Amino acid sequence: MTDNPNIAAMLAERARKDPGRLAIVEYRRGRARRITFGGLGEKVATVSAGLKADGVAVGDRVLLFVPMSIDLYALLLGCLHVGAIAVFVDAWADRRRLDAAVKAANPLVFVGTARAHLLRAVSGAVRRIPVHRTTALARSTIRQGQPHGHLPPEVVQPHDPALITFTTGSTGKPKAAARSHGFLRAQHEALAAHLQLSPEDVDMPTLPVFVLNNLALGVPSVIPDFDARRPAEIVPERIYRQMVAEGVTTSSGSPALYDRLAEWCQTQGLKLPLRALWTGGASVYPPLARRLADATDGIAHVVYGSTEAEPIAGIEAREMLTLMESQSQPPNSAGLCVGKPVREVAIRLIRPHDGPVSLTMAGWEDWVVGAGEVGEVVVSGSHVLGEYFNSPDETKLHKILEGGRIWHRTGDAALIDPEGRLWLMGRIAERVERQGKVWWSVPPELAALQTTGVTHASYLGIPDPSLGQRAVLCVEVASGLLSAHAVTALREAVKPSPIDDLVVVRRIPRDPRHASKTDLAALRRLLARRSWRSSRKAYFL
Repeated sequence: MTDNPNIAAMLAERARKDPGRLAIVEYRRGRARRITFGGLGEKVATVSAGLKADGVAVGDRVLLFVPMSIDLYALLLGCLHVGAIAVFVDAWADRRRLDAAVKAANPLVFVGTARAHLLRAVSGAVRRIPVHRTTALARSTIRQGQPHGHLPPEVVQPHDPALITFTTGSTGKPKAAARSHGFLRAQHEALAAHLQLSPEDVDMPTLPVFVLNNLALGVPSVIPDFDARRPAEIVPERIYRQMVAEGVTTSSGSPALYDRLAEWCQTQGLKLPLRALWTGGASVYPPLARRLADATDGIAHVVYGSTEAEPIAGIEAREMLTLMESQSQPPNSAGLCVGKPVREVAIRLIRPHDGPVSLTMAGWEDWVVGAGEVGEVVVSGSHVLGEYFNSPDETKLHKILEGGRIWHRTGDAALIDPEGRLWLMGRIAERVERQGKVWWSVPPELAALQTTGVTHASYLGIPDPSLGQRAVLCVEVASGLLSAHAVTALREAVKPSPIDDLVVVRRIPRDPRHASKTDLAALRRLLARRSWRSSRKAYFL
């Protein structure tokens, strides 16, 4: 491996060693476009030369508004090649979010598709970016004698920023996450150890960072023919045909995508032709874990992680199901099993606390919970994000300093069983404190999903002057109705978790990135309308 920490140097080395090996296959409307590692290396050189000509220097920021494609990775690696910082804003971002992200990142250059440049008409922040370029930057060629052509990747330091992305923000204010070159290398090593891809594999990643991991490993990536803004709205047959045509052996992505794909496979009497599948980014509850395990030729895995730390833990879907079905603890007490932490992270559980956490001379003694108790998951490691970009308040709230070591607060509540496995209990910020007792969201949500007709559930609290908080269980039912028997059964199933209000809806809002997690802000707005029809001890929206 090259001594230069620059991620672009890893690709340059791969292109030199194996220029004819397939790097990326891109599908658009059924048509495939391919590029080798050598060809991608040439495109990266083209982009870097163009950026140099535009005056981009080390540390400058370049906003990329390009879908997952060969062009995206040529542009991204071209930015890194010159020591610039690539900035990503999710394609589903609204104007307010886009303007806030651009203001926070303050990029010198905007590179986007022709359609993306329409944003200049509606966003003053985008218009004010000094340099605007299209994806043609990745498709031109280096002219003979052109300055900066085929220069080696800029030498950087491990702590130098490489990427800036933004957290989903479905449970709070979106935060700018700056990943350094050293962080990306450490994340690559953690993912490589956890996923264990081999040179014989052909991978279908549905999240951009996993393509970077594949490029570093020399594993071909097949980009699925789908709209990344709507992972739950794929055309399953199209994705399946891609897998077969390209000989895909492994895949990773969001639960909503695989839920749709596995459901289609079951209706067709087919199985996904994969030796391994990994899904994460949102909770994978038993019904989906079982569907994926049954629909995959090989092994389906559940990965637990976040923007700031990926991966944290993992488990095979069938093992998760076995543990959750056979665990000897009382019903609804064990939460959602996500397996043992990966060896690259250290982990602690601290008592729930809404403000910043500062260690005193006593160290962790004042904060860690006892064996078997529920606490917030905090993690530390070389692939754990150390701070947020230009956000000292967010860094103070979500990070804990222990001497020179930084711990990240995930915001997730969990307990650890005697074998060292994590059992998620819910979000710290969404715990229900009612009459002096804390209730967690995952146990009643798990119980609700066992009720016939319920496809999604969310348990949360709303302010109440006498109780502290009212415990509200929202369940998603396609018809928007539940029988009187089902309502009674549902209330009984979630015990001992209290339910002050049971709300039935046709659709619970999901997060825009993965289309899997409850969008709690949107759900709270829905509940605030209070235009409910009361019947049979339940409310129907």
